[in-house]
Order: sequence, then C-alpha cells, then structure tokens
Amino acid sequence: MYLKLSAIFLLIFAGWLQQGANSKANFDMIFTNCTCRREDAQGMLSHLKCGLSKSVRRPSFNIELMFREPVVRFQVNMRIVLPRSRGEDFTLFNLTGIDGCSLLSNKNQIAFIQLGRERMDRFSNVPKRCPWPKDVLYYVRGFRSDMQSMPAFNFEADMNLWFDFLSNGNKLIHGFIQSRVQRRRSSKKDTTDD
Repeated sequence: MYLKLSAIFLLIFAGWLQQGANSKANFDMIFTNCTCRREDAQGMLSHLKCGLSKSVRRPSFNIELMFREPVVRFQVNMRIVLPRSRGEDFTLFNLTGIDGCSLLSNKNQIAFIQLGRERMDRFSNVPKRCPWPKDVLYYVRGFRSDMQSMPAFNFEADMNLWFDFLSNGNKLIHGFIQSRVQRRRSSKKDTTDD
C-alpha cells in the first residue's frame, strides 16, 4: 500500500516539476532600460557607459567601465523590486554593503545572486577576484538572463534593479536596470507540441 502511494506521489511530483520547467521555458526577461551615472568625486573612473543593445526583438544590456587606479576593495548595493499597479511594490531583496571581492569569487551567496554571477561570466570580463588592475576596460555586453536556471515560476512582472558601486567608502556609480518577465508569444511550433 505504501509503495503504491509513494509511486503515485512520485508521479504527481514529477509531473509538477515538469510543468514548472515547461512554464519557465515559455518566459523571457526583456530589458527595457539601463542607465548609470558617475558619482565619482575623487575621479577614480576614467570611463563609464551603460545602455541597451539595439535589438528590437530581445534587447540586452551593456555596461563598460575603466578605472584610473587599481580597485583593491569595493562594495556593492543592490535592490530588486517588483512594482505593483496597486498597493506597495514587492521588494525581492535589498542588500547593502556587499563585499564586492566576495561577490566576485561567488562564495557564500544567496542562490539568486549566485545564479546572476554565473550567468554574467558568459557576457563579461569582470575579474573573479580583487584587485582590479587600472586602465583595463571592464564590460558586461549583450547580457541576457537564462530563465532555465531560475526556480520554477509562472508569472509575468516588471522588475527594477538599482545598484551602487562603492570603493574606499565613496560611491562611484549609481545604476538602474529595468526589465520585464513575460510569456513568449506562441508560435506554430508551440501550438503543435500541445
């Protein structure tokens, strides 16, 4: 009897996992805005540029920066918010004073940040440890999120990310990335699979 119940439970659970995997495969993250501004009183930055690709179908974001002196230690502030049309916005997370060198090494992080860092490696030359040498153009180019690496979900939502880059206690960069998680439009291939 227990064996039959276990088998039924396993089949239901496997079907639920498959449904979650299929549902997130039908979603894309579309970037709609990427801006950053220099707040560098000491003049540590020699180059900063942020923006979206020109692809209309699936825009990606790009960030380039260069430093006049080596970056030995730095901190990052990140806040991700899911805006709501009614009521208060939902803050997914709000992290301040993150040790940037630990963030780069991808150690002891919350899973969501770890997934983002692993994905970013494909699109950037950002070092995996400190210090960052001076006069090197660091970039994130053509970044696209991988919805397959995310936990199972089935929703559409706007997503706003604010970030700050601080070195020696001074804010150098303040940035904003806006995106939308949306269901892919159905095509002939999608409808014939059902």
